[in-house]
Amino acid sequence: MPSPTSEGKADLHLHTIYSDGTESPTRVVEMAQAAGLRAMAITDHDILDSYPEASSAAQARGIELIPGIEMSAALDGIEVHVLGFFLDLACQPLQQLLAEQRQRRIGRIREMVGRLQQLGLHLEADEVFAVAGPQGSVGRPHVAQALVKRGYVATEKEAFDRYIKNDGPAFVPGSSLSPKFVIQMIRQAGGIPALAHPIYLKDDALIERFTNEGLLGLEVYHSSHAPDVVQRYERIADELGLLKTGGSDYHGRGKEGAEIGSTTIPYSLVEALKAWKREQTQTSCESP
Repeated sequence: MPSPTSEGKADLHLHTIYSDGTESPTRVVEMAQAAGLRAMAITDHDILDSYPEASSAAQARGIELIPGIEMSAALDGIEVHVLGFFLDLACQPLQQLLAEQRQRRIGRIREMVGRLQQLGLHLEADEVFAVAGPQGSVGRPHVAQALVKRGYVATEKEAFDRYIKNDGPAFVPGSSLSPKFVIQMIRQAGGIPALAHPIYLKDDALIERFTNEGLLGLEVYHSSHAPDVVQRYERIADELGLLKTGGSDYHGRGKEGAEIGSTTIPYSLVEALKAWKREQTQTSCESP
């Protein structure tokens, strides 16, 4: 029987308007409270700017907020996303990298819009940036929303299916960073790197490769993982000695995905993450 300290549940994969979510950090915290969560992590793409607002909202509502992020990488043309937990938000090398990533994202959108224009769609990059907002980390969902707004497609899913999915005619690869580099950067910032939604990679052998490169965790529990998939990743995590994480991958209105709290992990897994963090002797922003 679990001890009182390990009771409760957590959702460690949530997005806000600071990346491709549709809700403010405060609203996401409110929804987490309504879902009965004890702990949560906002994991916006390549940006940490939601944390001050989210931290204040979480503290006021008695919810534990774990500093988190979802960083973009690529391997042989395949997008790889790495979650980072318990980061030192003031780590200057990490902040510098995220600033560079934001500029890469802007360049990617301009190139993607250019390809859409070659296909005969009269869309401007500024329209996409307006959808993302001045504080946002711009990405493909914002392109999809702009296409819906223009009337070229009826839904964001149609935009992905017809134009911007990974093998779509307007697709442009994202980050040029390797998974190994991203993993090492998260660890340099004192964080715990965990591979996000491994089902999307369609190659479980990569998990062991990333583990050899410093990966510490695996998102075993995800809204896209069927029960048999969860069992497979539980086994892989145990075999490789990886910490287990999970969450809904909530993005909000207008994007397919699960609601906050629909996929959770027991708080005991949060305790395991904390235990690993406490055992580390290096200070934040030192070389791993």
